[in-house]
This record gives sequence, C-alpha cells and structure tokens, in this order.
Amino acid sequence: MKRNRVREANQLLVALLCTVSGLAAAGCAREPAVVVANDNRIAAGIVKDRVREITLTAQVARWLPDDGADSTLTVQAFAAQDGTPRVPGPMVRMRQGDSVHVTVVNAVPDSALLLRGFGAANDSVVVPSGNTREFAFRAGMPGTFLYWGTTSGKTFYDRTGLESQLTGAFIVDPAGVAPDTAERIFVITTTDMLPDSTLPEAQRYDVFDQAINGKSWPHTEQLHYAVGDTVRWRWINGGYLSHPMHLHGFHFRRTAKGNGVTETMDASPQEAVTELLRIRGTFRMEFVPTRAGNWLFHCHMLAHVVPFPERPDSVRSHSAHNTAEHARGAMSGLVMGVKVRERQGTVASAIDTSVPAVRHRLLVQEGFLLNAADSAKRRRYPARGFVLQKGPVPRKDSVEIPGAPLILTSGERVGVTVVNNLSEPTTVHWHGMELESFYDGVGGWSGADARRTPLVSPGDSFVVTFTPPRAGTYIYHTHMEEARQLQYGLYGPMIVMEPGERFDAAKELILTLGNSDADGNEFPVINGRREWKVPAHELRVGQVYRVRLINILATVPLIVSLRVASDTSVLSWRAHAKDGADLPAAKRVDGPSLLTFGVGETYDFLFTPKRTGDIVLHVKSAGPEPGELRMPMRVR
Repeated sequence: MKRNRVREANQLLVALLCTVSGLAAAGCAREPAVVVANDNRIAAGIVKDRVREITLTAQVARWLPDDGADSTLTVQAFAAQDGTPRVPGPMVRMRQGDSVHVTVVNAVPDSALLLRGFGAANDSVVVPSGNTREFAFRAGMPGTFLYWGTTSGKTFYDRTGLESQLTGAFIVDPAGVAPDTAERIFVITTTDMLPDSTLPEAQRYDVFDQAINGKSWPHTEQLHYAVGDTVRWRWINGGYLSHPMHLHGFHFRRTAKGNGVTETMDASPQEAVTELLRIRGTFRMEFVPTRAGNWLFHCHMLAHVVPFPERPDSVRSHSAHNTAEHARGAMSGLVMGVKVRERQGTVASAIDTSVPAVRHRLLVQEGFLLNAADSAKRRRYPARGFVLQKGPVPRKDSVEIPGAPLILTSGERVGVTVVNNLSEPTTVHWHGMELESFYDGVGGWSGADARRTPLVSPGDSFVVTFTPPRAGTYIYHTHMEEARQLQYGLYGPMIVMEPGERFDAAKELILTLGNSDADGNEFPVINGRREWKVPAHELRVGQVYRVRLINILATVPLIVSLRVASDTSVLSWRAHAKDGADLPAAKRVDGPSLLTFGVGETYDFLFTPKRTGDIVLHVKSAGPEPGELRMPMRVR
C-alpha cells in the first residue's frame, strides 16, 4: 500500500508550484482538477467549416490510477475543450486529408511546453507558460500514432515524472472509410516520480505507477465479448519502458506495427500470444474468441503487473480458498480482464470430460541449488522449481531449473496433476495453450461465474486436463506471487509434437532463458546455467536442428544470436514459428541469427551448421542492463 504521506506530499508540491509561479491566491486555493480516465472512445474537437478544431490545454492535475484506493498523484495532463484533464490525453482522430486546427494552451506554472507528434514527424510547437499557440496541418498517411509533450525539455524516453502523462493517441483513418466503432484503442502510460521531494531526503518515497487508458488493475476496464466475435485492438506505448503484451487462451494476428511516427501494415500477419511493444511503439491485433470464460491480457514484465510496493493484502495473508482476494490483490498495473460469454441463442460449449490418454505428475518443489553464477565456490542458495515425476516420488527438496520439458502431442488429451510441495499456495499457467478457461491457471479469475481456478494449497494437488490443438513451443510457469516463485525458478518448456512424431533430443535445442536470481543475479540463466567448462551441445555439420528459444525472464527483453566463437560473425538460420504457431510461408525465410525478443515470447528456428568449429549462443540485454552470456557449442 502506498503511504498516506504521498497525498500529503502532493499537497505540498501543489502549494510549492503556486508559490513559485506567483499565481493568484484564489486560483491556488483550489486543488488541481481530478484526472478522468480516457477510454479512447470519443475523438476530441469539433468540426467547423470542414475543419476539425481541437484545443489541448496542459495543466497540473490529480491522477487516481487506483481509483483513490492506493495513491493520488500530482501530474501534468492534457484537457480538451471541456477543460477536463485526461490520462491518456484526448484522442485525436480524423481521416486522411482532413484539415486540422489546433490551439495549445500551457497552464503549467513556470514551465514551457514542447509538443510533438502532429504534422510532419519532426514538427514541434513551443508554448511558454501562460501562453497559447495555434497551428494547422492536414492529416497525412493513415495509421496509429501518438502525440506527446514535455515541460522539462527531456526526450520521450526520459519523461519519468510529472510530465509523464502528457501523451495521447493520434489516429488517422483512410480517406472515405468510416472508423471501426467496435475497435478499441489502448494507451499505456508510466510514471516514476518523487512526489514528496519537498520532504527531507530520508522521508522521500518513490511512486511507480503504470496504467492502461488511465487505470491500473484491478481498476482497468473489463472487456466483454461473445464467442465468435471479431476483436480488434490498437495498442500505443506512451511510456518510457517496453512491454511484452500477452493474451491468455487464444492466438491473435498482429496486423500492423509502428514506432509512433510511421506504421506498417502486415501483408502476412503472423499468429502470436505475446507481442513486444517497444518504447513509443504501436501495434494492431485481432482475434476471434472460441471459448467462453475469463481471460487476461497483460504485460509479462514482472514489475509491471505486481503491486509496487506489495500490498499487505496479498495472498500471504489469506487462505488458499479465498481466491477472489488473489485475483484483486496479487496483480496490479498493466492487466486487463477479458470476459467471453456464450453467444446468445447458441448452445453452451460442452466441457470435455473424456479420460486423458496421457497423464503426468508435476511436482512444485523448493530446496537449494548451487550458485548458477559461481558454482566453483559451491555456494548453495534457495530455489524453487518444477520436477516432472518419471519414477519413484522424488525428495520434496529436489529442484530442477528449468523444469523438465513437458512433451505432449497435438490432438491427444492430457491430464497433469500439479502437486504443491511449497510452503505457500501456487498455480500453474499453461502459457500459449488454447484450453478451457478453468484450467488457465490464474487463481480466482480463470473460469467463469462460481467455477473459478482455485489456488493450490501447500500439500494439496490440482488436476489440469486439456487437448493441445497445435504443435509448437510453449511454456508452463507459476502465475502466483511471481516475485518469489517465477524469479526463483518455477518455469519450464512445454513442447507439443505432431501426431506420430517423436521428440528427438539429438535434433532439438531447447534454450530456456529465465531467472534463478535468489543468488542476487538478475541476469538470465540458459537452461539453469551461466557458465560452462565444456561445450553445452555437440552438433553435426549438415544436420538440421530445431532451435526452440523461450524467454521467461522476470524483466528484460533480450538480444540473442548464434555466432562463430573465433570472430563473432553472425551465423544464419531459418525462421519457423512463434509462440507455438507456424509462421506464414512468406516469413519462413533464411536470415541472420539475430533476434530481439520479449518476456513470454517463444521462437522456433531451423539451424543447419555448415562447417566444423566452435560457435556460441550470445545473449545480452536489449535494455541498459549490463551483462552477457556466451553458451559454447561445438560443431563436428
């Protein structure tokens, strides 16, 4: 829970702004207006003489991303003609070729406003404090864009404080085409600030909040659809952090991608369950829900979806049977609920009660492992991991990181008994799998009505059944108290084979990049390791290997490549699949083995070594985080 002094500090901050700016006492006696969360359903402005007139006023406002339950933040926000500040800013939407007249008012005390995003890519407007500027332009190429402002002169990538919410959607529709009224537009914003900087340094308190259309879970909008609906969304990243956005239960088609200034439509849309939304980036997606139930769409960065700081009402303070509290209290930030109902007038889909053809027993364990960063010192550290039982029951303190590959067959029903040997509740999410909502693994949310996924109590078990509909590379991982469970190693690869096809470990390279940072090292491990004294794999010239890359880190996107060890030149591979779905034929092509991929994404490549020698899998962060890994392999 954010402390009460955040509100007091914000009041002090407002008073300070009034004092410094010399505003009239009557004006400063009032608290700033409260921000209205903008659902991006209504375009700003009015049409007058065939010209859209838009007013944008930058002002200080009070933002309640948690509906006042957790914090009230002083921010700068844009208001439209009605004077109501909104987060994100008012949506600007028009057709290609339309004329636009914009009036910009800067009501932020003592700070000039720099506004970018309208007209040409590099156009900008500077508005001194207390002043107004006007400009006009004609809407150009259709697409999904954003406008943004700064009152500190910072770049888009550095806006972290009061000005971080000066962002809005800018949509240009094709000429002669009416906007799709069913399509939804979502803008992500982030703030990282010291609202009580007027207090002594020892009492300062960071506030880190992220929101979708102005709200954080569990206060984000819940989306309602029927089975068979065509769902179309546009996503805009108005913050300074990247976000791998993950959909539970269904694959979606990414139909366009952009950088906030330009957008490219995808001629051969690929299916995915996770899309890395870059800083200032955009993408469009569509899918058709085929099963009723409760689902999630959320960022897969751990710090972006757990309470920060952790609320005291999280799962540790209630029993595993109180699942509703988990759904509300153990998640926060960039999470949206998606509720799918049966289509009216149709018969509800029957629940598959057939007997599984294959059964597995998956143990959730806690124990100790050698330090993955420095095993030479033989240091042991606490760890958690999945153990796939293959014979006698293993010791309860035995741990494997990652969990053993769970090998399944497309079209073959499987039953997995999850046994919780932890000292706290847990759940398992079958990441990327298309299955009944009740088995999706989000305690207190998955399922529907009174039939919700339970938390698995310590010493208890839960049987999950599903039939994989397609072959590919997936993940199983905890969806519970991830700061301790996922980061400590509760994840593993899930491989689905075609009927009649056998998994051949000699021709497969499963490379799971995740955390094992109970040892204090946040940089990833590859299949549980950070160091190798001998080559991790022996390969053969001319043999085709299926490289299955999995990123299940808690935080950063990664840059991965296959390189010649002696000169670091990049080798080539053939793109094959993403998130368990084969790529369209036009995208299954040879190219440099260089990949940037986000948390929650899986990629499959086909790699054929051309000559003997030593090669390495090179891994480094795609962000500012330091460190790299070089996993050695030898080609004979």
